[in-house]
Amino acid sequence: MTEEKTAKRILVVDDDELLRDFYIKVLKSEGYETEFAANGDEAVDTLKKNPNFALAIIDLLMPIRTGWELIELMKSNDEYKDIPVIALTGLASSFNDFHEVEEICDAVMHKGKFELSEFINTINKTVR
Repeated sequence: MTEEKTAKRILVVDDDELLRDFYIKVLKSEGYETEFAANGDEAVDTLKKNPNFALAIIDLLMPIRTGWELIELMKSNDEYKDIPVIALTGLASSFNDFHEVEEICDAVMHKGKFELSEFINTINKTVR
């Protein structure tokens, strides 16, 4: 795998298949290579196989292992801690919860409340 390809790999983690497919379609149209997982455990398996991602887009509320648990695991693991994270949430959380997510993630976006151009711009700014 070339460095250029590695620099453009994005992991999409969301249990909502329609949204996950939408994000992947948008990312591919922007020239990114994508891999996906339907929950945090699948994401951990994917990261173990090849942790070279330029970005992870993670839904916070998922079954099995939540997005928040996945993010905490990633940030505490030397292999994954430098992968930028965009957290996606569909719920209005408390100010303290939201602040905690903002502290640990590179960006936080509310599902259904952002424009496509904002989504793309946030990704392009966050990808390393």
